[in-house]
Amino acid sequence: MRRRPWLFAIKTLALLSRVRWYNVLLLALAQYLSSIYLLSPPESLWAFLTDYRLHLLVLSTGLVVSAGFILNGFYDREKDLVNRPLQTAFERLVSRRTALNLYLIFNFAGLVLASVLSWRAVAFFAVYALSLWMYSHKFKKLTYLGNLSAALLSFVPFFALLLYYRSLHPGLISYVGFLFCIELGRQLVKDVEQMKGDLIFGYPTIPALEGQNGLRKHLAAILTLSIVSAGIHVGLWTPKAQWVVLVLGIGLLLWAWRRIPGSPQPSRTARRLHQGFKLCLVAGVLALPFLAG
Repeated sequence: MRRRPWLFAIKTLALLSRVRWYNVLLLALAQYLSSIYLLSPPESLWAFLTDYRLHLLVLSTGLVVSAGFILNGFYDREKDLVNRPLQTAFERLVSRRTALNLYLIFNFAGLVLASVLSWRAVAFFAVYALSLWMYSHKFKKLTYLGNLSAALLSFVPFFALLLYYRSLHPGLISYVGFLFCIELGRQLVKDVEQMKGDLIFGYPTIPALEGQNGLRKHLAAILTLSIVSAGIHVGLWTPKAQWVVLVLGIGLLLWAWRRIPGSPQPSRTARRLHQGFKLCLVAGVLALPFLAG
């Protein structure tokens, strides 16, 4: 009996790891910062705190995204045992049956909360949940569509805010476009980091299928696209804290382009770069308020 509270706590931590709580938290922070400073600045802090509809939207997003991470881990369980055995073994403390039940519960709860907002919100999150399932089940096993759909799905929650506020800060378009390039680069670098499992289980990722020459070509394309989007953002706006994000993001992509192809230990180099891309995305979210000038 004494061990049950400890077992419950450990399984809770395993579940949090499965739903990638840090990604969900970062997404919620991005939604709140965009709402406060860019889309519909509240007249007072109290007005923001009492906007229950916004809180329901953020919570619905978090639940649907958490369900997507659970499902993605379910489809990738064998590959993840090769690429990150310790973390995967820990996450397996939550049984497959429990994980699938939580997947259904999270999606259902997200749609119920969205129904308080409007039928449009229900339709939006239903399509989003379906898209996350399609990504885990089908899209991620397609060479080019896998990375592209993963990056796009990461930014879909911003469209939920646009649906809610029906307004858009112009600077958000160019800035999110740049962050999309960074996320696309992160997805490609992550494929290099996890290439061992991809090769064993036949995932046709760009590094596994096209080798170093193909990897360098695609990194060069993403780097060029990021420079163009950063140039557009700088040309249209006067970035402040975003300068750090722009320079860091382009620097990481340039480093990946120069160092990963031909590296004697590409997975180790990719692992370090992957952490750098995560840091850049966190900095990008924290810099959102400065778009408001």
